[in-house]
Amino acid sequence: MLNKDIFFDQMELLVGMYPSWGIQKDDPKVMKSWYGFFKHMDDERFTYMINQYIENENFNPTIAGLKKCDTIPRKSKDQIKHEKMLKENGLYQ
Repeated sequence: MLNKDIFFDQMELLVGMYPSWGIQKDDPKVMKSWYGFFKHMDDERFTYMINQYIENENFNPTIAGLKKCDTIPRKSKDQIKHEKMLKENGLYQ
């Protein structure tokens, strides 16, 4: 689940990079709505997505536009199981 501090830090970054965006970042309802679309992500995935958007897009962010930049490779169930086994045996951090 996405850490709310990471979410707010990354949203601040977007506000700084897109000054004409006009998002109401001080409105709790607006931020809660935006967070709801991304809360399933982990911190690494969300941060990667924001950075990809900033590097590749010219227009103000939208939820759909950000989701198009969610391109970090996903781990398979087998990879997750293998990493879990390695962690349990002290071989992976």
